[in-house]
Amino acid sequence: MLRRIAVVLLVALLAGGCGAAGPTGTNDAISAPTSAGVATTAPAPTAGSQPAASASGTLRTINVAMPYIPNVQFAPYYIADQKGYYAAEGLKVTFDYNFETDVVQRVAQGTVQFGTASGDTVLLARAQNLPVVTVATYNQKFPVVFFSKAEANITKPADLKGKTIGIPGHFGASYIGLLALLYANKMQESDLNVQDIGFTQLAAVSEGKVQVGVGYGNNEPIQLDQQGVKVNVIRVSDFYPLASDGIITSESLISKEPDLVRGFVRATLHGMRDAIANPDDAFTISLVYIPEAQRGDVQLQRKVLQETLPYWQTPTTEKDGLGYIDSANWRSTHTFLRESGLLKSDVDLTKAFTNDFVK
Repeated sequence: MLRRIAVVLLVALLAGGCGAAGPTGTNDAISAPTSAGVATTAPAPTAGSQPAASASGTLRTINVAMPYIPNVQFAPYYIADQKGYYAAEGLKVTFDYNFETDVVQRVAQGTVQFGTASGDTVLLARAQNLPVVTVATYNQKFPVVFFSKAEANITKPADLKGKTIGIPGHFGASYIGLLALLYANKMQESDLNVQDIGFTQLAAVSEGKVQVGVGYGNNEPIQLDQQGVKVNVIRVSDFYPLASDGIITSESLISKEPDLVRGFVRATLHGMRDAIANPDDAFTISLVYIPEAQRGDVQLQRKVLQETLPYWQTPTTEKDGLGYIDSANWRSTHTFLRESGLLKSDVDLTKAFTNDFVK
């Protein structure tokens, strides 16, 4: 789901702040300066950072599969790199921007050491015998929302009945969010008029082509607000707890190199803490990794980062720390996937995630 936000926002950036962003996944996004499938070595750490060399005097290079293109939502990774937190763990990180659907397979195969994927994706992958494991939670809250113009007075799930709902398609996080909201409220898809509209939800709602769009709380509603359009938002996370995005790795890496996994998670969460403590500094660092952002609506990007911060934190993280994996969310996700028919067989949750590396 992180990939989707990144695509829409990059289109907005390349538009140079000239109104609404274009549809996600359009040729504009594909022709962006940094495109899917490109591995980039991050800028050198700042002078104040202290890289920690291995016994041979060099850093261990690892590859991290990012769900798509550079974006402010990845600020913790950028901070950990720029401030030398990865280097302090003996690591040199290469960010490999690729398609979200490739991340799980590549992590399972070991061609990259780490990636980002949602809990439902991990469970579905493990049902297909892909040995991937979530080792830290990135987003504590599932970010998919239903958004509409305030004048439509759509404020609760029951208000969606009979309304035209625009989703990218019957796939991905938006569709999972739709099904979960319906499941939680004992509704059927037939209660709505669901239309596959590609990644055009923002324009579709703005222009009145659909009454409700399904997108991300730290994306489309913010852009509409920037346009002066008052918006109502129904958050899936307010009605059903789904396991959202997390840092994933392979069973093999956990077994063979647990210290590497622990070091990477520790450095990334250090970056997350820094971002929460000083969003302005986090934004400045992110711009080093996202040069396209400086040619677009910088204030929009700053607001996106600010709205992203709460997704990393819940009362649970206050007790157990950032990155903590809430087993209750995973159990409810498993129940929903099984009862909805998306997951054809049970998955052993004790093997799907572990909190061993966030302690």
